[in-house]
Amino acid sequence: MRILLVTHYWLPHPGGIEYLAREQAMRLTQRGHFITAVTSAIGDSRPVSRDDGFDVHRIPANNFLERKLGVPYPLFSLALFAHMIRLAEQHDVVLAHSHTFMSSVAAAMAAQRARKPLVAIQHNPHIQYPFPLNGVYAGADAILGRYTLGSAARLLAVSKHTAAYAQTLAPHNPVEVLYNGVDTQKFTPVSADEKSAIRQRLGLPPDEFVALTVRRLFYRNGVDVLIRACALLKDQKDVHVFVGGKGPDRPAMEKFIAENGLANTHLLGFIPDEDLVDYFRAADVFVLPTRTGEGFGLVIAEANACGVPVIATRSGAPEEIVQDGITGLLVPPENPAALADAITQLRRQPDLRREMGRAARLAAEKLDWERNVDQLEQILNSELRPQA
Repeated sequence: MRILLVTHYWLPHPGGIEYLAREQAMRLTQRGHFITAVTSAIGDSRPVSRDDGFDVHRIPANNFLERKLGVPYPLFSLALFAHMIRLAEQHDVVLAHSHTFMSSVAAAMAAQRARKPLVAIQHNPHIQYPFPLNGVYAGADAILGRYTLGSAARLLAVSKHTAAYAQTLAPHNPVEVLYNGVDTQKFTPVSADEKSAIRQRLGLPPDEFVALTVRRLFYRNGVDVLIRACALLKDQKDVHVFVGGKGPDRPAMEKFIAENGLANTHLLGFIPDEDLVDYFRAADVFVLPTRTGEGFGLVIAEANACGVPVIATRSGAPEEIVQDGITGLLVPPENPAALADAITQLRRQPDLRREMGRAARLAAEKLDWERNVDQLEQILNSELRPQA
């Protein structure tokens, strides 16, 4: 099967879709399928690369909206459309990730023109941006999103919450849930001695309570809410909150930390992939403080696979992934006090943390990448049509 895979960003640009698309492409390639990926040249200017056994075509794009506003939306060169049409004619099926990006719109147009089936995977529900971005986003949903999802021969979503949202945009298209996968061979728990050694290597406090989050620092992800929660934890000297990630909100966070004397709050910046697993393993809890529109939360599954309980907001799909009171705790979004209380609760109950960590690992084992790719492969195969 010849699959044209389309996404707005690709690694090394950090993000869940980027990681997921590459993982699926590599595993489909290993199963004997021919993959070509099309994406933006953000983070890698090579027109074509073949690092993982398949071609990745990178189209010139401007990343102004992400740099200035924190909105991950590359503005592609118009060359995208001609390039996509040419490639669609050479493939059996088009697989597009998320709905309003110009890459997905071009994929839908190219699939229609080449008379090839489009399979769309929707990654996020509605995101409530502040004014005036909320109006722009609503317009993009109503026009671009409806067109892309309505054009799909098969429509998938990464959670039930996201599926319900996709259904409002494409009411005549059934939506199937395809939960993201997690590499349970890479993300694994460690013993107490191994955890201590990891903390020493990473320069983390050896015997104190460590809460971790790894998120892009922009409005939707709510890391600023977690930073405000840190002010409420200020007097708990043995509590350390570590924030991995970069983004446009970092200067404001640095200012808040300095003004409030939050000595136990640490901005780590971008965490390289080779260190990410050990940061999960070193943590006592993982915090997902998303403000709005969480479609799945891949970091939840990765933390769970490492045997780490998760504190997450009720911002969408975390309500499906985190079993409240069993694998972690769920709190309201945009509520610093609730986040601080949840962190304090798990700090004070090490036995509960250990019990949650064991349950979290078992939950993660049900989200295996092979299960994800088995389901995706079956769907793609079912859409192949005899060529005239």
